[in-house]
Amino acid sequence: MRIETERLIIRNFVMTDRDDLGEYMLQRVNKEFESYPDFCTDKMDDEIKYRSGSQEFFAIELKDEHKVIGNIYLGVRDFNSKELGYVLNENFHLRGYGSEAAKAVVQWAFSQGVHRVYAECTPLNMASWKTMEKIGLRREAELRQNISFHKDEADNPIYWDTYIYAALSTDDI
Repeated sequence: MRIETERLIIRNFVMTDRDDLGEYMLQRVNKEFESYPDFCTDKMDDEIKYRSGSQEFFAIELKDEHKVIGNIYLGVRDFNSKELGYVLNENFHLRGYGSEAAKAVVQWAFSQGVHRVYAECTPLNMASWKTMEKIGLRREAELRQNISFHKDEADNPIYWDTYIYAALSTDDI
């Protein structure tokens, strides 16, 4: 895949993206949302190999700087659907890059015959669900305490609610 927007190139990962990928993945180690607690510099080679071969993870590259500042996830799901996800290097937050990339990818997916694109996030992650709304996805549901990524001091799961957003190929995105 290769999509160009005004400021970005969304494309498959290549091995030379290793250091840029590692930079933002290391930022995610202790994050509340989309954390990667086991990620470390020793895992950078394996991660870039995995993503370079993936047809679901795509690099978000700044056109002018040729720097990868995050990734878009477009997972294959049943019933001609795709699941959308995104992570950005925190040094590039609040500049509209996430919504620019996500909207372009959703439009591309629909142009490829995909019927439905959906995304999930916790209601606590306002930045994520605001991005979904900005690009035209509609909130379809709130699932109560359906997912757990963290544990409390007693090693019990901490459950979060989930918003589900989606758009159909017939929607105006």
